[in-house]
Amino acid sequence: MYEYIKGKIVVKRVDYVAIDINGIAYKIYISLKTYESIKNSEEKLYIYTHVKEEAFKLFGFYTEEERKFFVILVNASGVGPKLAIAVLSTYSIAELKDIIINEQLKRLIKVPGLGMKKGQKLILDIKDKIKLTGEIGEETAETNNGYKLEEDIILALQSLGYGEKEIKKLLKTEDIMKYTSIEEAIKDILKKSRK
Repeated sequence: MYEYIKGKIVVKRVDYVAIDINGIAYKIYISLKTYESIKNSEEKLYIYTHVKEEAFKLFGFYTEEERKFFVILVNASGVGPKLAIAVLSTYSIAELKDIIINEQLKRLIKVPGLGMKKGQKLILDIKDKIKLTGEIGEETAETNNGYKLEEDIILALQSLGYGEKEIKKLLKTEDIMKYTSIEEAIKDILKKSRK
């Protein structure tokens, strides 16, 4: 439906942004990687339109490569947009390629909402579609204000399906100031929660 949308970002949240185009704000769901990459008040996001029962949602990606990977994921059996976003929010494209090609199921099931059976099926479904065609750019990191970062971490965990009690438990022993980006924080927190 749309190749990309370019305009002024009027709302920026961990799981979505709103982009204003001629007075109409489009709500576009995003991954943590895209959230981290958005630095300017005006941006261009590559779009995937998900249509279900006469309703549609827009999903936006900072790079075409991330969008391509998202499309591969949502076309796999049993994977919807929410789970695909969770996968892309947990690992970088380079990490995902490595996990899928080398069938590292234990790493893959660290994604919230992805169990052993679904993880095995996902690897089988998409392994042949994944080509090791170079690495994605280095992760960008920016020092955040501690309070803002904590707020973003909470929102990110909520978008990944964690409840209020679980989030409080996960953050109870965390030193938020040690993290330089939300992506780094989420990866570390999820890793610790699996121990």
